[in-house]
Amino acid sequence: MKGFKISFFKWLVISLICIYFGFMVGKFKQDILLHKVQLLELDTTSLTTENTQLTERLNFIQAEFNAEREIHDVLKSENKELNKALDASNDKLYFYEQVVAPELSVIGLNVYSFSVSKGAEEGTWLYELVLMQAQQGRRELSGKVEITFADTDDTEVSTKDIKLSEIDSNVESAFKFQYFQTLKGSFTLPKDSKVGQVFVVAEANRTNWSRAQRIEKIYDWEGFINNGGTALEELAIQAE
Repeated sequence: MKGFKISFFKWLVISLICIYFGFMVGKFKQDILLHKVQLLELDTTSLTTENTQLTERLNFIQAEFNAEREIHDVLKSENKELNKALDASNDKLYFYEQVVAPELSVIGLNVYSFSVSKGAEEGTWLYELVLMQAQQGRRELSGKVEITFADTDDTEVSTKDIKLSEIDSNVESAFKFQYFQTLKGSFTLPKDSKVGQVFVVAEANRTNWSRAQRIEKIYDWEGFINNGGTALEELAIQAE
């Protein structure tokens, strides 16, 4: 019986020691986990602060970028308006030089300008042709104008040139003026037509005071269409 009590006491002591060590190990692990949690909280706080600073910096940079872009857009718009005003002023100056100061300009019949713009209906085009006489001692000129749409692609089967007078019976082709005359109208090209260039030919009749005159200008219709119908570029210089 005494031996049993001693054994039981030893077992109890060993159990208590094991429980104590288990408690200490558990507490140690808990302390380690708590330390890790505290470190993670510190890291989270640090990252949050850093993220806030970066966000503020990004917002500041974005604000600066937007301000600079607005300034750039304003300057670009102002530059565009100034260029338009300058072009209009140059056109007016050139126009009045032709009328008031003929000694500065080309003598004889002249195609001052030819422009085309989109009409209200799909496939309809509006045109404006300005003819001018720039010479000293002007006398009345009369004649006719022919506008021709031609295909310039040599790699394919050649197509028939399209004359404006053939597709529009109401076209105003005759002119008669002493200083200048504006011819306006509209046209619709056939759907299957392929046009590369536009030829504008003005011919003045011979008079007792002047010889017969012929002026031809060529414009890039293909480029005009590819650019959305914004500007019709002249391809060749005026030739008499």
